[in-house]
Amino acid sequence: MPPANIPFLASPSGSVDSPEAAPGRRAFIRLVGGGAVLAGGGLLAGCSGKLPDVAVQAWSRAQGETDTRRFMLAHALLAPNPHNRQPWIADLREAGRIHLICDGERLLPETDPFGRQILIGCGAFLELAVIAAAQRGLAATVELFPQGAPAEAELPKGHRVATLTLGETASAKPDALFAQIARRHTLKSAYAAGRPLPEALVRTWSETASAFGLRSAVVSGEAAMAPIRRITREAYEIEAITARTWLESARLMRIGPDAIATHRDGISLNSPMVRTVHTLGLFDPMEVPARGSQALQRVMDRWIPFETGSGYLWMASTGNARVAQVGAGRAYVRAHLQATAAGVEMHPLSQALQEFAEVRGPREAVHRALGVDTGRETLQMLARVGFAIEPGGPSPRRDLETMLRT
Repeated sequence: MPPANIPFLASPSGSVDSPEAAPGRRAFIRLVGGGAVLAGGGLLAGCSGKLPDVAVQAWSRAQGETDTRRFMLAHALLAPNPHNRQPWIADLREAGRIHLICDGERLLPETDPFGRQILIGCGAFLELAVIAAAQRGLAATVELFPQGAPAEAELPKGHRVATLTLGETASAKPDALFAQIARRHTLKSAYAAGRPLPEALVRTWSETASAFGLRSAVVSGEAAMAPIRRITREAYEIEAITARTWLESARLMRIGPDAIATHRDGISLNSPMVRTVHTLGLFDPMEVPARGSQALQRVMDRWIPFETGSGYLWMASTGNARVAQVGAGRAYVRAHLQATAAGVEMHPLSQALQEFAEVRGPREAVHRALGVDTGRETLQMLARVGFAIEPGGPSPRRDLETMLRT
């Protein structure tokens, strides 16, 4: 799922916070934040935060695919996935089938050391492929890990996650959620406060989770949400100050339209201010924030909007089998499509669920806070849910051709 690592120099309002630096650098930032000095001087002239069209064209082109398997995959690649790594290889060399392989070059070994989140992303990919097949009137049977699942502590590098086999013509009816695939986006800005979720939607989420063998619920109300806010904030800070996890994200930052268009994955940073400060050498993403520093404070300020919303949706599996992880991805993306249809936003907060050693405390705490017994169950997904204040847009996607084996 898309994580919360985002523009670290930009505050929620889009202004720039004063960095810890030499006086000259502080003066520069004060000028930027205080008025139109840079804009008036031309450095920001013509700049826009809009993502380059080539980076998001996949969202509008999927419907145009005529070949059934390509049609399925063009919709599947719009699935949410961690750090927008898009860890998918689709082998089409066997007629009537798609073999989904986990791309070993697109893993997150520091923040996701066992590949649990990566497999959740693969599950979301599979579910969108199944929905797209049904739109063409074809059932798609999913066989998970046909060559065996990766071991519990093994990264799923190069593993065949699933084989999809297409059924006969008219073997499936269209899924009502198909229309939401290209509309679903992960909005990472502030949500409206105090607006209750539709009760019917909350029931539907629970039914969806159950269909994939999961247990789910929604936490709402200030008293119940407060400890979840505290725990997720703590986990986010730990990820930021831990050098290897911060740097894993930093290496995936795509700053400016050229980098975004070239890579079409990772963490897109495209606000005019971030681009300008980066160009002038005043923002080094490879600098790890230190506890107590202004750099860390800027990172934590960016977390503020992530504590807004109507509640938290969580999903837990019995045990933590690889099949359950994939199932969580299938359930989550359906829940997100259902949310989109109801005008509700959903944003995964994965930090407190991660398995690297330093975040063990928050991981255990969030299980306790949600009444999930770590001896029997595993939290697979935690997402804030609510209503947008401002509309969002799509994330970059790579071309379908880059994911195919033919």
